[in-house]
Amino acid sequence: MIVVHQMAKVASMAWVEAARPVARQMGTMPIHTHFLTARNLQSIAAILAVAPPDNTIVNPYMARSILRSGNRAVANIRAGRELGQRIRVITGMRDPVARSLSLLAFFADFCGHSSRSLSARDGADAHAVCALLVELWRLVLARTAPAGSFERLLWHMMGAYRNWFSEELATVFDADIYSSPFPQGGGVQHLRGHDAQILVYRAEDMHPGAPPRSVVLDAARQFLGAPGAALTAVNTAATRRSYPLYVQARNLFHLPAAMLDEIYDEPVIRHFYGAREIAGFKLQWAAPRDSRTAFPAPSPDS
Repeated sequence: MIVVHQMAKVASMAWVEAARPVARQMGTMPIHTHFLTARNLQSIAAILAVAPPDNTIVNPYMARSILRSGNRAVANIRAGRELGQRIRVITGMRDPVARSLSLLAFFADFCGHSSRSLSARDGADAHAVCALLVELWRLVLARTAPAGSFERLLWHMMGAYRNWFSEELATVFDADIYSSPFPQGGGVQHLRGHDAQILVYRAEDMHPGAPPRSVVLDAARQFLGAPGAALTAVNTAATRRSYPLYVQARNLFHLPAAMLDEIYDEPVIRHFYGAREIAGFKLQWAAPRDSRTAFPAPSPDS
């Protein structure tokens, strides 16, 4: 049994496609899910149950798929354990700010907001997209849930980086990422739970041209037992018509230094990334020193 289990927008589909031929030989399909614990699945269900006017998700299909795939995966893993099947888990990490931009672009495209223009389809402005994302980060850091269901879904998914490994990986597979160090400069980390072998990666190391990419690819082939496995770009922002808007928002987006310090001071960030890498993330998302630009406050009809 192969389980691609990670917090969303961490290149999971590349791993699903790499694992698909191996799973097919076993007469199964890779299990792909973001949440397996009752606590997180109940949180997603509560978001989807929000009534108007706080229900701000136009098309809930993609949000519901998170719940469906999680519940289905729980049942499949339980059945696999009862049969004594070998479980291989693939999970990963990504710069949380870069990931938040991908999350917003994805859910704006596939779910839509009932009153805010956030996608190219709605004629969104990149400044308005950035303004909402700044507000969501303020709420994530304050641990204060927003009222709207679209906002709350993004808030939940964005904030997952802080505790996903302790809430999900440790709870479901009894695996502690802090039990061994992540390789300095990139690569993969191997863990063993009480009934699972686990491969942990960083999304940044999968980029073409990234020095650790060959290490990650070799580890993937060995872990899957598939010498010809490839890690191809799948379900990326570049494949959707909103990509120009995504690029504009990514180039405009910045956060105050104090917020960046708080985001990147989490133990999980220091586990995966070295001091120079964290400094690079902060530099990328920091406001220019001479900038006088402030994102307008998001409004319901923006």
